[in-house]
Amino acid sequence: MRRRLAFALPFLLFVLAWGVAAQRGTDIGVKGFQQILPRGTIASIDDPEFVPAEEANLPDDAWVLGFAYGGEAYAYDLNLLNSHEIVNHKAGDRPIAAVW
Repeated sequence: MRRRLAFALPFLLFVLAWGVAAQRGTDIGVKGFQQILPRGTIASIDDPEFVPAEEANLPDDAWVLGFAYGGEAYAYDLNLLNSHEIVNHKAGDRPIAAVW
């Protein structure tokens, strides 16, 4: 059930946000879409410091967005991403943008 909610929640938030924008009448120039927040309103996390899982102080049932690259694993706490939505950093020499 939690997994379904984790995948359905972003979609529901988008639909809700779209409905609120429609009521406000903010037009972004794309038919059917309206801007709710001005650009730059939600701050990204840039060049985060990663720690081993044992040091992350996350509960065992925390939801994370994760990936592995070049033998290294990375994870982002979804509670943190709910308020920032994007993390910019490098994995090895590759630029990464984790988006939620």
